[in-house]
Amino acid sequence: MGGMGGMGGMGGMAGMGGMPGMMPGMGMNMLGGMPSMMGGMGMPGMMPGMNMGAAGLPMAPNMGGGCGGFGGSPKGMGKGGKGGDKKKQATRRGKKGGQDRANSPTDVADVGDDDPNRSEVLNMVRREGTTKTKVTLSAAMPYALEFSKDQFGSRFLQSKLDECSPEEREQVFSAIKSQISALAGDVYGNFVVQKYFDIGTVDQRKEMVNELCPFIVKLASETHGCRVIQKAIQHVPRESQLQIAAKLKEDVAACIESMHGNHVIQKCIEQMPPDSVTFIIAAIEADPQKMACHMYGCRVVQRLLEHCGPEQLQGMLNRISTNIERLAMDMYGNYVVQHMLEHGRVEDKREIIKVVERNIIEFSKNKCSSNVVEKAVEIATVGEHAALLEAERSSLMFTVIGDPNNPNSPLKQMMDDRFGNFIVQRMIEHARGPERERLHQTLQQSATLLQRSAHGKHILNALKKEQAS
Repeated sequence: MGGMGGMGGMGGMAGMGGMPGMMPGMGMNMLGGMPSMMGGMGMPGMMPGMNMGAAGLPMAPNMGGGCGGFGGSPKGMGKGGKGGDKKKQATRRGKKGGQDRANSPTDVADVGDDDPNRSEVLNMVRREGTTKTKVTLSAAMPYALEFSKDQFGSRFLQSKLDECSPEEREQVFSAIKSQISALAGDVYGNFVVQKYFDIGTVDQRKEMVNELCPFIVKLASETHGCRVIQKAIQHVPRESQLQIAAKLKEDVAACIESMHGNHVIQKCIEQMPPDSVTFIIAAIEADPQKMACHMYGCRVVQRLLEHCGPEQLQGMLNRISTNIERLAMDMYGNYVVQHMLEHGRVEDKREIIKVVERNIIEFSKNKCSSNVVEKAVEIATVGEHAALLEAERSSLMFTVIGDPNNPNSPLKQMMDDRFGNFIVQRMIEHARGPERERLHQTLQQSATLLQRSAHGKHILNALKKEQAS
């Protein structure tokens, strides 16, 4: 597709989903707009889902969404561009890699960095380096909370927790448990909390959720806290997931519209059984048009379409399907329409294809809705319900092709359009039978004109490739 099909996988900053608006995984795995659009759990100004090691943070897990949220790059980016000089590109890449290595943080603090307010044990770790220090975990144990909040101390604890005994892990856990909620929102402490969700016992994970529960909504909307809540949802047992969901329900709409909170909501949809996310569906159904056009809300709608059955989403689908024309031309809503074509009911797909056919010229020349046209051609030909959409597909194809002798047919208007030409290429890929013959005939009659334009050359190349296959 010529566009950013399917935010989401923002999704994805996902990763956790991608965000519309920033480029949404977005993922802002935008944070993946992409909503990865960006991913959601990055630092402000960073693409969510980016590893924050380059910013000096310790061993950050990639929990953001990415452009995946949207699923591709926008038209005009990544298509039809020149490759450029490969040697120059390699040289630039080499220089950039060297700069990255030079700027990356080491595991040793600056000389003279000792602080009399720090414990001597932590100062030793900072001087000697987290991987080379002779300091043991037992020596650091009385200062576990201090270590957790320090850049180098946090790294030290994370590495030691991977290799220590269960008894030592329990000792560290006991030392920090009462401050879990504060550490969850701390720039370095959050990584220690995440580590315990990764390697801790079931009981330790449950205890952490109990400590976090009063602050779930606040943490979900914070840069570092949202990472911890997502990690918790991913690793805790069902009863603890329901505890988290009950707290999120108190302000779910705000979480959906938050650059960080939306990734927590997406994680709920991805990790919890469908019957546990009815509170999210209810929030979307309160104003589905608004949510579908929201840079973060659209990503949540897409996750629902992916993970919940049509019968559970009937109210949402019915209301969205009444406004397909507006959504298709919206910079975020078009991703929802594309997802409905892919994951919706047969009746939704029929209605969307009919709307596309009625608005074919306008849709084809619009950056956002042209993606919907491409997706409609694809889904009606090779999608899950293609056999049931044959009549709609045939009608759409012949409407686009029109009369070969008509100089203003939709096809001829699309051939040299910067967005429409991608649709023509997709039609070449999926046309068959009589429509294929008429399409090829019309394009061959226009070969001279196509050869003179950059967009036309792409169409001719696609035609040659298809004929040779």
